[in-house]
Amino acid sequence: MIASNLQHRINWSGDRGRQPPEFPRLVMVLVIVLALVNVSATLLMAGSWASITSGMLELERSIQDRPTETVN
Repeated sequence: MIASNLQHRINWSGDRGRQPPEFPRLVMVLVIVLALVNVSATLLMAGSWASITSGMLELERSIQDRPTETVN
């Protein structure tokens, strides 16, 4: 186990200009995961904005529907 770790370190130190072959695949997976998280967060935020907007419109309608009372 220790020898294999040392072997990987020795190989990596000699190949400083090259990236490991699984690096592009890892980057693609991370980009896809981040894009999905971003899209789902956007959809959730749009849903909450829609509910807030409809709630505000309801509140405005209920305020306008009440008869105004004058205080003497």
